[in-house]
Amino acid sequence: MKNKILIFFKFLVELAVLALAFLAFYKKIYPLKIFDLQFVAMLQSGVVTGAFVSILLFVSILALTFVFGRVYCSVLCPLGIFQEILTLLFKPFYKKMKTKKISHSFMAYVLTVVLFGTFFGGTVALLRLFDPYSVFGNFLSGAGFGIGFMAFLAVLVLFKKRFFCVNICPVGQVLGLVSKKAVFQLKIEKDKCKMCGLCTKVCPSGSIDFKNQKIDNETCVRCLKCLPHCRHGAIVFSTKKEEPSFDFSRRNFIKAGALLVLFGTMAKTGAQISKNIGSKIKNVILPAGAKNVKDFANRCLNCNLCVENCPMKIIKKANKETPFVHLEYGANFCKYKCHKCSKVCPSGAIEKISLSEKQKTKIATAVVDEQKCIQCGMCVYECPREIIIKNEGQAPIIRFDECIGCGACHAVCPVQAISMEPVDVQTKL
Repeated sequence: MKNKILIFFKFLVELAVLALAFLAFYKKIYPLKIFDLQFVAMLQSGVVTGAFVSILLFVSILALTFVFGRVYCSVLCPLGIFQEILTLLFKPFYKKMKTKKISHSFMAYVLTVVLFGTFFGGTVALLRLFDPYSVFGNFLSGAGFGIGFMAFLAVLVLFKKRFFCVNICPVGQVLGLVSKKAVFQLKIEKDKCKMCGLCTKVCPSGSIDFKNQKIDNETCVRCLKCLPHCRHGAIVFSTKKEEPSFDFSRRNFIKAGALLVLFGTMAKTGAQISKNIGSKIKNVILPAGAKNVKDFANRCLNCNLCVENCPMKIIKKANKETPFVHLEYGANFCKYKCHKCSKVCPSGAIEKISLSEKQKTKIATAVVDEQKCIQCGMCVYECPREIIIKNEGQAPIIRFDECIGCGACHAVCPVQAISMEPVDVQTKL
């Protein structure tokens, strides 16, 4: 009875997380900022902005994992929930397929060290390609990378179930190490176990070895499928640990040392990548609060939450020329009384600023081409800051020291005589 209640509660949390995710992307309402609870977003926000709330939430997730194991992977990670849905859809196929054990590879640690090494070196450019939240956001926003990744993941789930969580996901590896020493661990009570093997068959992460009556709590994603399938109640949460606290074998010591050296190397590589990104990409207009191209290029997770929530649709997805979200005015402009992108960004790439601060943040400069200008004066009336002056018989004059580059004048100009020039560093007027 207790197991059924626990599983039902888990289902409700998963449902709520998915609902909040879809509301944030498709209905543009964000009643509870579920994406502020995403591991990499919290970590970066804490590192970049030093936000106390982000740091507190990040520590809370680690504490939750230390007590109960990889609960995050089961109920808070949208990509994890998506894989859970896929396993349910593929259930008829699993019955016809032979169960294949998923081995936890040392290369999973190597990949994680490479990704987090470059992250702490100063860039998220590599990590965002594997971060479960970034991938999920890419998918929900209809970005090509996200759709392709999800198609690959669907095939992976069909043949290997939660292989991504066990051997690829960098967040999973970090939480797995914490979960390995969790206070409450799933355990097989040997006196009750009949070694029927049902638990192994339903385990999507290959964490159960029924022959040796052991459960690998490092790879276990806490889906809890094994609990109702064990007819004898042999699988329980227990505070008793059978494994030694530390393994001082020479082999593991060498591996740990190699990973430490690799981390340092990748941190230096990340610093170099960060510089290269900043030097190669120029002339890009960014949302208010993004500060400058170098910082933003190395911080944006490309989750596209700001893209989907921009009411004027001027924030665009990454492309070949600009590998991170950016502004393209076209026939539209940045609404003067809106700072939604700042409100929804969970990673600190776009600083959380107030509306009044946004209205004083210079993101670009409007420039008038007097040769094209027909002196209609429409830009004067459209400017929300009232800083465009037009004398009779002359082209309008824009007070550059007061222009924030919202693009309203550019959008209203009937002959495209006004262009928007990016600024190297955003400043407050």
